[in-house]
Amino acid sequence: MAEIEKDAAEAAAIGASTIPAETDSKNLSPVRINLEKDLPLPFGIKTTLSPIPLSKDEPRPTTASTRRTSFRSIDPKRALKYGTGKYSMVELSPQPSEDPNDPLNWPLWKKNLNFVALLSMVAVVGAMKTALVSVHSVLAAEQGVNYTRVVALTAVPLMISALSGMASTILAKVWGKRPVYLGSMALVFIGSAWNINTRGEFSQNMAARIFQGLGWGAFDTLVLGSILDTFFEHERQPKILLYNTVSVATVWGAPLIGSVASMRPQGFLTQFEIFTSFLVVLMPLIIFGAPETTYRRSSFGRNDIDTFPMLTRSQSMLPKITFSKDAILQYLRDVKLQSYKAMIVDRSLLMQAPRAAVAPSTLLLFVLTLLPHVSIWGLTSSLSLLFTPPPFRLEESSIGLIFFAPFLLGTAAVVGLSLLYHRKRFSCMIHLVILAVGGTFASIGMLGFGLYIVGSAQRPGQGDAVLVGDLSFTRNSISFPVISFLLGLLALGSATLDGTIQPVVHQSTAFTSANMTIALRNIADMQAGLASLRSFVAGVFVLSLPTVVMTMDGLRGSAIGMGVVQIFITAAAAAVYFDLGEYVRRFDGMVMGLLDLSGLKHRGSFFDMD
Repeated sequence: MAEIEKDAAEAAAIGASTIPAETDSKNLSPVRINLEKDLPLPFGIKTTLSPIPLSKDEPRPTTASTRRTSFRSIDPKRALKYGTGKYSMVELSPQPSEDPNDPLNWPLWKKNLNFVALLSMVAVVGAMKTALVSVHSVLAAEQGVNYTRVVALTAVPLMISALSGMASTILAKVWGKRPVYLGSMALVFIGSAWNINTRGEFSQNMAARIFQGLGWGAFDTLVLGSILDTFFEHERQPKILLYNTVSVATVWGAPLIGSVASMRPQGFLTQFEIFTSFLVVLMPLIIFGAPETTYRRSSFGRNDIDTFPMLTRSQSMLPKITFSKDAILQYLRDVKLQSYKAMIVDRSLLMQAPRAAVAPSTLLLFVLTLLPHVSIWGLTSSLSLLFTPPPFRLEESSIGLIFFAPFLLGTAAVVGLSLLYHRKRFSCMIHLVILAVGGTFASIGMLGFGLYIVGSAQRPGQGDAVLVGDLSFTRNSISFPVISFLLGLLALGSATLDGTIQPVVHQSTAFTSANMTIALRNIADMQAGLASLRSFVAGVFVLSLPTVVMTMDGLRGSAIGMGVVQIFITAAAAAVYFDLGEYVRRFDGMVMGLLDLSGLKHRGSFFDMD
């Protein structure tokens, strides 16, 4: 409830600043004030003449309305806005202002340029996360440290990115997203350039990776919010699909290319030379092509049309470029380091993101998707430990090929689920099927990986077997396409379970949010909190799992344990979703301070009094 009051206070402050000092008596009349409120018309009167947009909603009772009818809809200053072109029958959601600086009113080319700039950084960050997984054993030998210390070069940045991601979400609420993006990009560039000259120096390598981790967080947690800030609801889904696809594809596809690049004389440092070259190109793109997307859009903009003329949103895919000194100087003046600052900075504002991270729906999704997500990170980080020593002696490029199935199946799952949601509503039956399929494939992947390797091991001293830890293998005892396929099933299950995140979060925010602005903010905050929590635990697994899988009992026990536990977690999550879903969403609102349930408490009856 505090969040609703806070947003109303900010909106009222904006409205007060735009109202002239001398207000005529007409605007101050009670009738005029009531016209500004969201009140239904009496006696079912219909006054709006706007075309009815097509809807994909399920059929409703004849007494239900798919369009809101209120006094605001008959006020010419509050007319509903619709799309243009083929979307002329679509009611815009959220409703934009008439300010050309509103990100919703940007030309289409400017929206797409901002999206491409941020998506490019997401791709680079994703590739940097798994840059070293195929060369862990090579690094251990080259830098004279044990394998546990080497995997810390992957684990520590992941854990730091979780903390920096949450910090970025909080800072963006105060100063906007653009300063956070620019600072994070600078940290990633420093870390990548530093990493080029760290051959044989573990401490230098770790310091460079820490800088990279500090910069990763913003691009893990804020990009979805920028998409929600910039695009209308009917434009948004393809962009979110592309964002999710690039995030998964670059993380698990990068080792395919990075392992080949590491075969050059410079070794793994070649990858960071490539990253730094990309960042040199992307830095101007972020600076000049990614403006601030956070915008304070007043809900009570009564003088919106008086302040700004009626705006026509451009659908042009290419900008009208005017190369002149004045045009260039004007563009540079418009590209500001910071163009947003919160009007009220208090504890309520700073705690929005942390509260969303610990909301019951967020924690339920965290528990459901955790094991597949972190186990694939831990198991792939152990590949170099298991298969680089004798008798396998796999080179970096061969280890990289094992990532082909995770890359292919994980990416296919993301795309397939997005297409499914585009064609069908997210119903209870679809939710149940996705949970069953995702949980099954994830459990098969975890169980299969561990039990296949243990089953392929031979007794020590038998034939020409070679010990790897306390596991004994011959060169041909393991089929690496099978290993790749099992990890692919794990990636498929993980991506399938991740497909429930967006619909569940949307259901929660639809229940708890008082308006569209709060709903979009909560969607971004809950998914940012979930990403931070999962990144931190993934780093812990990367650091600890290689030590466990080096023993036969550890590998067998971890495989059976994770596979069986995931089955029970999936079943329990399904039971909670379908039996206690409404209670979970109520607690979401209470935890985030958005829902006041005190009015629902039993206060007794007037007739009970004597």
